[in-house]
Amino acid sequence: MKILKKALVASAILSAFATQAATVSSTPLKLSSEGVAAKVSATATTLTFDIVVDKNHPAASTITLDFDKNVEFFTSKLNCSSGSVTQVVGGGKAYCGDIGFNYGTGSFTFDNVVVTDGNATKGETDKITFDVNLGNALSADSAFRVILGKHDFAVAPNTGTDAILVSGASNLAYSSAKSDKTAIETGTGVIAQEVSQYGFVVTADLDGVIEREQQKSWVLNDVTQTKDSLGFTVSNDETLGLAILGSKIDVTFDGNFKDVTSFTSVAMNSIGTVAASDKKVVVELADSDMTGKAVVKTAIDFTNGTAVIPVTGDVSAKAVVVSESGTGTLPTGGLVIASSVDAGKWELDATVINVPYFPVLYTGTSTSVHFANESKKEADVIVTAIDNNGTEYGPLNLGSKLAAKTVTKVKQTDIATLFKIDTATKLSVTFNIDADKGDVNAYATVQSADGRSEVSTSQQRK
Repeated sequence: MKILKKALVASAILSAFATQAATVSSTPLKLSSEGVAAKVSATATTLTFDIVVDKNHPAASTITLDFDKNVEFFTSKLNCSSGSVTQVVGGGKAYCGDIGFNYGTGSFTFDNVVVTDGNATKGETDKITFDVNLGNALSADSAFRVILGKHDFAVAPNTGTDAILVSGASNLAYSSAKSDKTAIETGTGVIAQEVSQYGFVVTADLDGVIEREQQKSWVLNDVTQTKDSLGFTVSNDETLGLAILGSKIDVTFDGNFKDVTSFTSVAMNSIGTVAASDKKVVVELADSDMTGKAVVKTAIDFTNGTAVIPVTGDVSAKAVVVSESGTGTLPTGGLVIASSVDAGKWELDATVINVPYFPVLYTGTSTSVHFANESKKEADVIVTAIDNNGTEYGPLNLGSKLAAKTVTKVKQTDIATLFKIDTATKLSVTFNIDADKGDVNAYATVQSADGRSEVSTSQQRK
């Protein structure tokens, strides 16, 4: 029991020490994470941060500020080669070249600044040390501010210059020791953080339901729709540190867009240009659209014309920075901002079942498909097909409906007659059925002298 009590006491003491640490706080520099990855060259900046000490720092104590590998001093020794700190009379401020101190209402002062400009090629990091001046100590809970770079603590030419290069997310380590080298306390704080420069989101999915008979317009609640819009937003913040500049961004929507260019309007609301093909629609945003802190909210407006509206399948979006002004190095193929973003789809207002192998009029062969209509209402059927020679057929109405609560057989001769086929032909046949999903199911077979074989339908393959 005594051992346990001793352990608890020791643990409590360690916990007390663990909570006694200097606090390093700042408004971190915000850097472009994409710019960091693209190795955009850092430019000189100013760092400002506050230190709150938790313990007493006697006069002649030494404070050390250790920077990590992502921070480099721009000018030699931050233009503080003398190490002597000039106190601003009555202002609670002081400076040594490009290094400024703000004591607030504190009665302490600093002196003997030493700047160590480490050799980055050898893995050395930079640091700054300074002493608590003889006289008033730096008491517990006191705070002071450090400005590395531009400050207004003295008249020109002693107002500092941007003197720090920051090449990525960075933390600052604080430590202090008495004159006899006995440690006082430590602390850490964030002085720079990486955030994404770019953003992309689909704000309005493609959700048009294609009218099933003519397939040249969309319907919603039995009302014909003349337009479907695909909305999206692209953002680019060039105000971040290490930002990639001059970004040209392509937004690509992948799906089945066959004949989309024959629509009467493919417009970008006057932003960017659109290129369309059977497999994709590409919106090209010029760098002039994306300067500064840009947020481009726009839409592609599709207006139906004379073409049959394609069933797109699931449309996915991708946004890529394809070029920039030379500030960084983009990956091969461009910098991907977002990929595989769901952008909706166009689908028929019907149950669609494809039978990929449907031979007709072959001697000794009989092909058929059985439809089981489980619903309480009859269902109309529109039929399309392609053959082994690349010929397209339909869309045509089957000419008879699937009776409610009934199994209906559609024979090869029915299809051959419908499409006016009079020679042996291999077809892939698609049935667009005016029924809700699951109401109608299909079973296709091919029968010959060798027996009967089932043909897997798209419904079975899901």
